[in-house]
Amino acid sequence: MWHQLNNPRATYAALRGIEHQAPEEACRPAVRALTADLVYGSVALPGLKEYAVRTGAVSA
Repeated sequence: MWHQLNNPRATYAALRGIEHQAPEEACRPAVRALTADLVYGSVALPGLKEYAVRTGAVSA
């Protein structure tokens, strides 16, 4: 939902919440695709690249 509203900060916060509550969900293909979209988007978010590598959305 946050991603559709073009709110990358809220999207990333929700992804970190998923990782904290249910880490296995953060590795699902749809969630990894969403994470990759954020990584390659126009907003730089602290810790996003590390999160993306950790969850398999991008390679190191």
